[in-house]
Amino acid sequence: MTAEHPLIYHEASLGNIAGQMDRYRELAAHDAMAGAIAIGLARGTYVPNRYVNEEVYPPLTMAEHLELLALGERIARYYRHPSQVDKAVKAGGSWDQIAAATGTTTEAARAAYVEWAEGQHRLHADTGRFGLDDAGYAAALKVAGITEAGND
Repeated sequence: MTAEHPLIYHEASLGNIAGQMDRYRELAAHDAMAGAIAIGLARGTYVPNRYVNEEVYPPLTMAEHLELLALGERIARYYRHPSQVDKAVKAGGSWDQIAAATGTTTEAARAAYVEWAEGQHRLHADTGRFGLDDAGYAAALKVAGITEAGND
């Protein structure tokens, strides 16, 4: 399933996240086995067998390394998307907990969430169907500790 040319982020983002994760795991496992073989060869401890050998696990190609990189970025963006913060907020997560989970400060987590909510509110205003309606936007601001637009 190796791409004929190096896979770019846009191509890696096509399809579903489960398939992308499966492909990432496949490449990462192959890379780990090829690395273990290389270490064993360097140490003089490697003994090939029919299941683990250089023919079954050659080093990844340049295109495969770039595919691994593109898929990793796609998966990271999916899981760090602000909509995931919205789910954590709705499930009762505190801003301190969300900040700890995302490796940022409470203020930065809250500000990123508010920015996302504002974008979702604009999306709803533009489409009338998607994003946060007025009530959803007000609720998002409330959980972020903002009682009026722009005021804490």
